[in-house]
Amino acid sequence: MEFIAFTYINNFMERKVIEDVVFNVVDEANRFFAESGIDVRLLYIGQLHLEPGYLISLNTPEGTLRVYPLEAIIDVLHARLLGEIERGSNMKMNKIFALTTFPLVSRNPYFDFYERFLGIQETRLGLRIMVLSMKPFEPPGLTSLLNGNKGSREDAKKHLRLFKDRVLKGLLHEIGHGFGLGHCTNECVMNPPDSIEEWDSRPVGYCHSCFIDLKRAVEWSELSLGEGEREQG
Repeated sequence: MEFIAFTYINNFMERKVIEDVVFNVVDEANRFFAESGIDVRLLYIGQLHLEPGYLISLNTPEGTLRVYPLEAIIDVLHARLLGEIERGSNMKMNKIFALTTFPLVSRNPYFDFYERFLGIQETRLGLRIMVLSMKPFEPPGLTSLLNGNKGSREDAKKHLRLFKDRVLKGLLHEIGHGFGLGHCTNECVMNPPDSIEEWDSRPVGYCHSCFIDLKRAVEWSELSLGEGEREQG
């Protein structure tokens, strides 16, 4: 069994709402992997806190946003994963996955502006860092619905379920990339959509081809982790 360290970064959404979404999505992802016979599990290692000093001001057409630069997030996640490994856990682990409640932005190395990303992957010294923003998946007016400011309780449940499904598909997509899968053109979470409506129509899962590739990649990854442990011993 291979474990992926999991954390979330939340500074801008109501804690009760974000925890409901995050932990439900992780539970569903782990259930999906278990029922599919894929030996991967997300292992919660606690919430990740970023200091306010990391915040930058970003001018957008919608106004000024206060966000964390992607470079700072990756640095903190890399350090967190190293800390988990150095604690001497018996868990096989060389990957970390984080959900954030804010946009992911990174300074363009050639031009003086920030680019926005939905998800990002980076490998440092053999450790895989995966980050996914939940912000683009949030249905309009979700917070107001959940707070009872508009709409019915059923509307709130419907929007919350939609939010969770979108994030779950995004999580499966990024984990697929984490094990080397590319984009595909089938009815599959590895098929990137042109719109959020198209994403809503995607099934929660991989097509047959991507599923086989993922299962094989996980098996190879497990073997690689096991060989690394024997070499150290």
